Amino acid sequence: MDHSLTFSGVSKVYETFGSGSKYALQKVSFEVEKGRKVAVIGRSGSGKSTLLHIAAGIDVPSSGRVCIHGRDLNDLS
Repeated sequence: MDHSLTFSGVSKVYETFGSGSKYALQKVSFEVEKGRKVAVIGRSGSGKSTLLHIAAGIDVPSSGRVCIHGRDLNDLS
């Protein structure tokens, strides 16, 4: 199976002043097969935009790994 997009244990933590850390994503893992379409849905503030920003390489996860066509985004320029 060719997985075009793979999230493995991805978390994104934002440090906030006065109230500590806030998780936008916590240990998210999923795979999207080549040619499949996916919808990202959820309540306001649930991490949809953060997930898409990380998938696009606009933002980086605090932990975990994101791969596109088997290549880790952190290894790409």
